[in-house]
Amino acid sequence: MPLVSAPRRIVALGVALAALGGIAVIAVGASIDDAAVVSKTADRLIQPVGDLAVAYDIGEVDRFVIDGVDTAVRRVGGVAAPSRTGSSGMRRIARSGSTVHAPPPGYLIPITFVSLPKGAIGGVMGADVSAIVNDHTVVMNQVTAELMAAQPGDTIELRAANGSTVMLTIGGIRPYDQLGWAELVMTTEVAERLGTITDTRVVMWGFSDRAGLDAALADVGVLGRHETRVLHSWDQPDPDDTISTAHTKVLLGEPWYRINSDESISMHPDWKVANLTAGRVLLNGTVGIRAQCHLEIVGDLQAALAEVVSAGLAGAIDVANTNMYGGCYNPRYSRISGFLSRHAYGMALDTNTQTNCQGCRPRMNCDVVRIFRRHGFAWGGNFTRPDGMHFEWVGQPRDQIQYPSTYCPNLVNPLVESVSSATIGRGVLTSGDSAAVQDHPDGA
Repeated sequence: MPLVSAPRRIVALGVALAALGGIAVIAVGASIDDAAVVSKTADRLIQPVGDLAVAYDIGEVDRFVIDGVDTAVRRVGGVAAPSRTGSSGMRRIARSGSTVHAPPPGYLIPITFVSLPKGAIGGVMGADVSAIVNDHTVVMNQVTAELMAAQPGDTIELRAANGSTVMLTIGGIRPYDQLGWAELVMTTEVAERLGTITDTRVVMWGFSDRAGLDAALADVGVLGRHETRVLHSWDQPDPDDTISTAHTKVLLGEPWYRINSDESISMHPDWKVANLTAGRVLLNGTVGIRAQCHLEIVGDLQAALAEVVSAGLAGAIDVANTNMYGGCYNPRYSRISGFLSRHAYGMALDTNTQTNCQGCRPRMNCDVVRIFRRHGFAWGGNFTRPDGMHFEWVGQPRDQIQYPSTYCPNLVNPLVESVSSATIGRGVLTSGDSAAVQDHPDGA
């Protein structure tokens, strides 16, 4: 299967991103070329009614949060259910026994999922999704289906944690926003077959009193608890939110990875040649950072570093440390979330690692942070577990989003319209679960 070239992805970007929720983007292309096959558009959306909220910890959500959420949401007439988010390796999509889409032999394509108990799917995602999903059938989001030319009735083969293959039927295709940005929706039983055996969050729905819900969550000790986050579908976007796996694939193409016998990760040689710089390259002559990065992000990195220099802030970046312990490309899993690390894509730069340990109060110059946001990077200093060394490419400016960030809030120009007034919406189901939100380096 041929790689999708960068120019072709850019031509398709304006159309494909129109289906993506969250922060608004500007279309850069007027049409999609015939190499991006849309096999079937999503069925008519039957939009669930009402707000959603989720509570999650870093890693497994604990019993205190599950019980507390259940008590709190009942007080305002709502319902709650545990949910599991995860990532699996896709081996292929087949139709009538013939391969429709697959990575090279021995490699995998990452695909993210949300699982819920069967009885909760209708309340969270709609009766039309619940009617399809069962212990052998999944629903796929439209963006992923278009990238993979998938159709209802196709078989998707996923690698389970024990290395076995789980074969499922794609029962339907639904809009990206309806599925909360997950690429697949499945039952909890299917997630267990894939090896995802712990709950990662609790989803709340069916309530009508937003303020009352938060008051109840605070009363039971969930809201405000250390390393527990509560997000709402009506929340404004955070400038340091990362982008979904489906969104990343649209922007950067599908990564092909292999799990080696020692559980390490390798990226396919052809993918590396087509998508990464040829080794570490000099990104700025004054700052002196050398890194191997995804070709699509190099220009934005160079522009950010050039502005850092012109602002007289070159000394805020520890070049020697960055060149020894930081950088972009490092093929591996995120050690906490279990997703393919964004360093495996070559789309994140780590710098000043010695003074920004994960979980510590970040120590990064805030003017540098805001410059990187202006050039299309989210910053890890405001992740659930702070990761102040981490700048992750998101493909659009983030410096004019007004948000009460804990560290380095934006200085928004009141004369400039905010990049977006959109809320998180149904993306709340997966927000906070990207590969980088709980990521940290080990020599990127």
